[in-house]
Amino acid sequence: MEDHTRLEPTAALVMLWSEKLYRTGSAARFYSRLNLSEGMQMLSECDRACPWYHEVTINRKWFIRHLAGRFIRSTGGPCQLILPAAGKSPLALELLDDCGNAIVSVIEIDIRGMDEKERLYREIVPEYAHRIDCVAADLFDLPGTMNAIGKTGRYDPEIPSCVIPEGISYYLPPDKLAGIISLFASPVMMNRVIFDYMLPCRLVPAHRQKYPKGVWKIINRDCNPDGTVTYSNSEMKAMLEKAGCGHILHHSMHEIEYLRSGLNNYFPAVEDGWTLIAEGGL
Repeated sequence: MEDHTRLEPTAALVMLWSEKLYRTGSAARFYSRLNLSEGMQMLSECDRACPWYHEVTINRKWFIRHLAGRFIRSTGGPCQLILPAAGKSPLALELLDDCGNAIVSVIEIDIRGMDEKERLYREIVPEYAHRIDCVAADLFDLPGTMNAIGKTGRYDPEIPSCVIPEGISYYLPPDKLAGIISLFASPVMMNRVIFDYMLPCRLVPAHRQKYPKGVWKIINRDCNPDGTVTYSNSEMKAMLEKAGCGHILHHSMHEIEYLRSGLNNYFPAVEDGWTLIAEGGL
């Protein structure tokens, strides 16, 4: 009988919200091996705070994958994929399915669980496993992180990189996030960084604030006692410029929902959202 990898509550919650994205391809095989039971209690609580919050997560994951695929294809290959704080997300598999041999290498980084993820890749997707390195490193230790990446012998600063620090802007101070992104800056901005961030509640319409407040109160209570890190658009732009980025774009949930579904059921106006996607040349 196959063993299943148990995720901690917040990671399991995010994967439960995202299930409909992982019904086909390599990602579906990976998803089927995850034990998400630790997230069920949080899911029940979050559903009471906002019964459609999964739409936020599906939109942002779908759009990050969309932007990444578009960038990778635009390079003409070869390209490398860098995933800081990768956790147990199957994003690498989605992009390998989508972009094929344009992705010559993937480097996933997290503080724990990387040996287990690498083992799962060998078991589930042997056709891709030889292109993926799962690196154990503490992102708060930037020299140590870069040293761990260097030891793989895989990172090549001469070819374009797509850097996706998904889901970590909520937990890291701006200087730390800027430091991580800056590790992959290139002199000619041939790389791309793509990730999600959240607005301060003061920039969300009063009648909508209950949704992020309700859900993140539950997440922070269980997993993030220091509270959520948020950014205005100008603060995000300043952080990315500090990291060496240019050509910075911000994508609203209104825009993303329409692109994904052709409708705006949950985010009828640009200002109705609180989660955005940032991308920039790096």
